[in-house]
Amino acid sequence: MSAETTPRHAALTNPATDATIADSRKPAVIRPLKASDVDGLALLTQELLAFYGLPARNQRSYMAHVMASELFERDSNLKVLIAETSAGLQGFVAYTEVFALASCQRSFFIQDLFVTRRARASGVGASLMAELVRQAEECGVEQIDWTADPWNEKATAFYEKLGPLLKSDKILYRLAGASLRRSMQDQKL
Repeated sequence: MSAETTPRHAALTNPATDATIADSRKPAVIRPLKASDVDGLALLTQELLAFYGLPARNQRSYMAHVMASELFERDSNLKVLIAETSAGLQGFVAYTEVFALASCQRSFFIQDLFVTRRARASGVGASLMAELVRQAEECGVEQIDWTADPWNEKATAFYEKLGPLLKSDKILYRLAGASLRRSMQDQKL
């Protein structure tokens, strides 16, 4: 998403005010992640991995331990909002705040937005996005960016309902694992 072509706050419309996205009842309490929530977050991330057909490489207890360390013991830029109902955690949005040099503005980049299978279409995702929009406005953030898998039609339909979106023709590149190590060796980084 290009900041230069996005009108100020165009992507920051509040989805909770749009009756087609969320009704007047709030399906879940949306709040920042607490250290006591990391076991539940680890369970959600295991369900996220399963949704993408990926194996969980680590046990939930190990994932929770690493999450607690990275999110609460280090100076992490990753922020997590969770959706909680009486049935437990139903979803989360993980995001970072970045500063774009070219546009001289701060933005949020969503790493993951995930809602459990049983809570989809209940308004949990819209509530998570509404809280993220509220926080963006409160912090003076003028843009929220994220990626979506083109095959995930339900997700793209949800995102289309959020308001005016500028789609990018950019390609996402990633170096990870063996290719990252190989690139570092090849480039002598």
